[in-house]
Amino acid sequence: MDENKAFEKIKESIYNKFSLDLNQYKENYLKRRLDARMRSLQIISYEEYLKYLLTKEEEYDNLLDKLTINVTQFFRDPDTFEEIKKNILPNLMRNNNTIKVWSAGCSTGEEAYSIAIMMEEISETLGILNYNYNIVGTDINEKSLYKARLGYYEGRTLDNLSDIRKKKDFNFDGKNYIIKENIKKKVEFLKYNIMEPFKRGYFNIIFCRNVIIYFTRELQNKVIGYFYDSLKENGIFIMGKTETMLMNFRDKFECLNIKERIFIKRV
Repeated sequence: MDENKAFEKIKESIYNKFSLDLNQYKENYLKRRLDARMRSLQIISYEEYLKYLLTKEEEYDNLLDKLTINVTQFFRDPDTFEEIKKNILPNLMRNNNTIKVWSAGCSTGEEAYSIAIMMEEISETLGILNYNYNIVGTDINEKSLYKARLGYYEGRTLDNLSDIRKKKDFNFDGKNYIIKENIKKKVEFLKYNIMEPFKRGYFNIIFCRNVIIYFTRELQNKVIGYFYDSLKENGIFIMGKTETMLMNFRDKFECLNIKERIFIKRV
């Protein structure tokens, strides 16, 4: 079997296992991630790796981890969170009895919990006790979702957390910082593929940062369209700083802050 055919067979095998269409990802990205996994196993050809994959059931999850992994931290890109905290969420909270937020491609949960921490702080500042909000974090990686639901964190993922936030919103067991229950109960984690429609007209805010940059232009168009449909009227969409709103959505989203990639849905 030649290498091109073996590469296609690997993608086909992943689709059969997870219903994840790797043809929608940029090929260079896929090959970099796949090659990294193969090097760790000292495998030098796609044909050899395909044979390994088909005989080692646990390798499917290992490969999925490698293909979907994203760098994530609490309050990643602090300026973005500061802008949302100062100029986006307070107005939304004043004008809505409840707010629904989607963290799409949530990985191990840091972004979703950061949003919850921020909303608790805004509620306190505005003097709104027990403000009603719900955050949904979705990802296709079960291992990541399991860690997110546990809410145990250590290492560099905590670098952007102040000591005040660590003390207020986490318990510490000597090794891990553990999300406190009042924050944890506000966040729901679900397995979901953003390549499909989700909860039409439901969310006030959608965060999808540093995810679609790995998709083909065709899939980016489709996914941004799904996000538009999932937002309520005047809903807010936040992209990653390296991502760009596609031209055919310029009449559907108005840019509120180009530096922080914050947009509002036009109707």
